[in-house]
Amino acid sequence: MNAHQALVAQAVELYRSLGHYVEDVAEIDELRSDLLIRSSKDKKWVARCDSNAVIKLASVKLFLTHLNTYKAHKAAIIAPGQLTIKGRALLAIKAVEFINSATLARLQQSATHKQVAAEQASRPMEVEPEKPRKQRQRRWIRSLLFGLLVLTIILLVVILLAMNGWQPI
Repeated sequence: MNAHQALVAQAVELYRSLGHYVEDVAEIDELRSDLLIRSSKDKKWVARCDSNAVIKLASVKLFLTHLNTYKAHKAAIIAPGQLTIKGRALLAIKAVEFINSATLARLQQSATHKQVAAEQASRPMEVEPEKPRKQRQRRWIRSLLFGLLVLTIILLVVILLAMNGWQPI
């Protein structure tokens, strides 16, 4: 597997782990591929995986031309390389996201944490087995007796205070 194929595999895995469906991988040339994605909300997305060291303005323009044919709702360029200043400006105007290697790694880590949290949330809760009836009755009687003891002590304190001339307000 070469570097470009590894980049495409990482991008496919990322979108799948986020709950999207990668419909197709269209290879443009040996260093560029387009991922056709159906989002979890049934929207069409396109992501260009570009393995060039520098993504130039011409490459960005070519991608934007392809976007018109795909009629995508959202788009991104995923590349380990750098994007030229003019290319970055054009992407900003067209609202296309640029994902470099560091951002891709951070998104993958975040998606992994979300998957783990979702798996933990979907596990059935462990329920404590019901205690035998006698045990529950004993606990109830103990609580009742403790409450009566506390009330008796309070009543005795009030009686003693009243005998010494204390009067409630």
